[in-house]
Amino acid sequence: MQSGTYGLSYDVSTRATEDDLPHGWNSRRAETYKQLALCLERGHFARLQKSDWICEDSDAITTYYTMLMLRTIPPPGKFQSTVKGLKMHKIESPCYDISQEIVLGGRYAAALEGPTPSTLVPENVPSAEPLGVLLPRYTRRSEAALNPGNWRV
Repeated sequence: MQSGTYGLSYDVSTRATEDDLPHGWNSRRAETYKQLALCLERGHFARLQKSDWICEDSDAITTYYTMLMLRTIPPPGKFQSTVKGLKMHKIESPCYDISQEIVLGGRYAAALEGPTPSTLVPENVPSAEPLGVLLPRYTRRSEAALNPGNWRV
């Protein structure tokens, strides 16, 4: 098997995790993610994002086995009844991951393109508080949304 950098990603149903019985496990989503993280860390994977993990020195069989081990998180049967997707990825080159370049403040997003919630604007991005507020499309009206201090332009 070809060794190299492998990633895996999963999607767990929030409703099946958090809804009360008989429709779900009536449990906190955070505990599920904690158990998944412990299992993946034992397999020498590092978290890139909440459900996106990478191992720089692995192979397809080891990565596949690590995915199967996710079935063992407690309680028994929880993962199998809440998982919506589980995928393995062979990452041929680090240049295929542009996460740091595309995020606000990165190479491809060095400036604001419109009004942005203030706490989502990194310090390295020039911004100012707007004089007034015109809510961006799809932003729901609320007291906080109408406060110019909560926006940067």
